[in-house]
Amino acid sequence: MRIEDIFAAGGPIAKHHPAYEARRQQVNMASAVATALSLKRHLVVQAGTGLGKTFGYLIPAIIHARTAKKRIVVSTKTLNLQDQIFKKDIPFLQQVFSASLPFVAVLAKGRSNYICRRKMEHIRTFDRGLLTQESQVKELRELQQLQNTKEFNGDRESLPFHPAADLWQHVCGEGENCLRRACTYFADCFYYIARRSQAQADIVVANHALFFADLAVRKDAGFLQEQAVLEDYEAVVFDEAHNLEDVATDFFSRRVSPGDIRRAAAAINAGLRGAMLSDNAQMGRIVEAICQKLVREGDFFFAQFEKPVRLLATDKYPHVLKIHLVELIQALAELTAGGSEQQTALATQLCQRLMRIDDNLEFILERRGGDEEFAYWVEVSEEGVALVAAPVSMEEDLREHIFTRIPAVVLTSATLSSILLRRVGLGKCDLLRLDSPFDYAKNALLYLPKDASDPREETFDAYAAMKIQEIVRVTRGRALVLFTSFRSMQAAYERLASMESDGFTLLMQGSASRSTLMHRFTTSPQAVLLAVASYWEGVDVPGEALSCVILVRLPFGVPTEPITQARIEHMQRKGEDAFSAYSLPQATLKLKQGFGRLIRTAEDKGVVAILDGRVQNKSYGRAFLKELPPARITHALDDVKELLFSYAAIHRERSVGNNEDETSCCSHVDGLSVPR
Repeated sequence: MRIEDIFAAGGPIAKHHPAYEARRQQVNMASAVATALSLKRHLVVQAGTGLGKTFGYLIPAIIHARTAKKRIVVSTKTLNLQDQIFKKDIPFLQQVFSASLPFVAVLAKGRSNYICRRKMEHIRTFDRGLLTQESQVKELRELQQLQNTKEFNGDRESLPFHPAADLWQHVCGEGENCLRRACTYFADCFYYIARRSQAQADIVVANHALFFADLAVRKDAGFLQEQAVLEDYEAVVFDEAHNLEDVATDFFSRRVSPGDIRRAAAAINAGLRGAMLSDNAQMGRIVEAICQKLVREGDFFFAQFEKPVRLLATDKYPHVLKIHLVELIQALAELTAGGSEQQTALATQLCQRLMRIDDNLEFILERRGGDEEFAYWVEVSEEGVALVAAPVSMEEDLREHIFTRIPAVVLTSATLSSILLRRVGLGKCDLLRLDSPFDYAKNALLYLPKDASDPREETFDAYAAMKIQEIVRVTRGRALVLFTSFRSMQAAYERLASMESDGFTLLMQGSASRSTLMHRFTTSPQAVLLAVASYWEGVDVPGEALSCVILVRLPFGVPTEPITQARIEHMQRKGEDAFSAYSLPQATLKLKQGFGRLIRTAEDKGVVAILDGRVQNKSYGRAFLKELPPARITHALDDVKELLFSYAAIHRERSVGNNEDETSCCSHVDGLSVPR
């Protein structure tokens, strides 16, 4: 079965979707992926928006998996894209290949997505008192009824209701407390049933977090399959691959918080009332007392860390919790000595959990600042305080455990760079760059205000708010405004609040859930959404509802962030220009991602505005503009008005035409409108 034939007019895709039009870039990508998989080579594809990259890698992956009888993992950064692939793209392709090449795909999820039968039984028998609200008791009864039905798979997403977070924490699976084969419920375990289904799969759809969780487990267990999260595979396709370094860094970091200690103590206390219930009541009371002391001392120890700062070699923070952790480990071992297999297994798991806390604390407190391969810092967030040690470079680890061990790896994204590829340890590979099929020169404007200000000036916040207001009055809202910090976003929101009296709907990230904000943005009149962080990528609003993207500042990383500081220092020690080799490439990639929120279909038109004057006035500004799609550049707001006026007129004509000729309801699959 040739790749070209599948995508051709009259081919399998066209037969299942008559409106499908082959895209040269998509066919080129699919052919390159097919070659890489068959020859066991690594491939990097920078694929512009709109060429249908999901089908560009899924179709050759399916063909190779079936013909070579080898399993392939497809990994995405976001759960949204993972769900879209599994629930929309995969079912469509299963129809396409139903006669010629039927295949099996499974969705891989972590333990916390599934009900744990052992924890359900424990809370029913011993800990029902933990549920203080009647609604939680009712939900628990419903879960107990569901878990006894044949059709239920234990997946939280398949529930007919959304269980309270507190309840779910008491009943969901946990890697640290899982007894695996020693568990009474192992044969009927929802997670392991789903895990075993991977053995029959040709394609496993995962996400980067799960992939690296699997890699971390394999690494710790000497790459024994029994401990792995994923079944063995021959190849992996990373979509949204520009996030690999950050995800990998997070998974190979060491982190300890008072919450870790409290949760470990809670698990031990739960065990004392359940599986570890012992005739030795006195020893049980001793264990409970040590737990209380450990939690108390842990809270006291972490209270000294109030601000987010780097930990240096000169800092004096002795590991005062070690004596309590060791004492508790010894007491647990004595309590369960000579007990049942399940008692011993649970005690072993809990002891290992305590030893990890001890090991991580020792690693962070004893080596801080003296090890150039790691960055050490205090992290302060809504969840509280944590001590963190993160590897400064993932290059060697990823080269050894991914690109050397896995025969074929495909990385694809709309934004990749050679510097990023080197930082993730990729050496020799094939490289394919494919432009977007969208006509940016015709449909997009890049508005660079003549009076653009330098964000380092004190007056910039006031200037930015004034300019945002000026632009969105021309665009009639329909604008996504992207900031690089919560502080500047909040400042702008306060300055723009008066616009609501003029009929604008002003929305801000954090004021509601992401799904609620996006729904209000697409359905409210003259909506303006202020956002940071994750909204620079992953926002997909086709059509007139999003006609303007305003990028307030160039998205340079925060130089005071410990991991950024450490990476820059690491490069400087090697004699590299950290700005040119790290800071600038990272920022240009993120700016390109922000720009990419605008044009999502071939019919979209709109404007991207950059308020940061450095893109026009600094020599490195050209590097940013060079990476952006070839939109027309203007300094005149009248040009913005003219473009959007013509877009609105075209949109009105199409709306009239659609009303006269009603079409069937459609759903989108990888950029195609596929009739339901």
